[in-house]
Amino acid sequence: MTKPDLEYKRIDGLFTQFYPNTGLGEIAWNELCEQTQGTAKVFNVQLKSVLYSLRKSGYTVSKAKKTEMSNLDLLRELQP
Repeated sequence: MTKPDLEYKRIDGLFTQFYPNTGLGEIAWNELCEQTQGTAKVFNVQLKSVLYSLRKSGYTVSKAKKTEMSNLDLLRELQP
């Protein structure tokens, strides 16, 4: 199964965090960072429109599966 370009998960009551999985995902993630002060986090109320824009631009995006926090997840959480 192919990984989506980006995955997202809600990190608290206000924000959703995006994570890149592919080279194309990194491009989209960098663009998100430029628009979100380097965080790639959006308000939950903006999620639908951000997902629509990403998918319309040709990126594949899916909700991250719930798993125990791995070392990689921990590193992602520590990113600014």
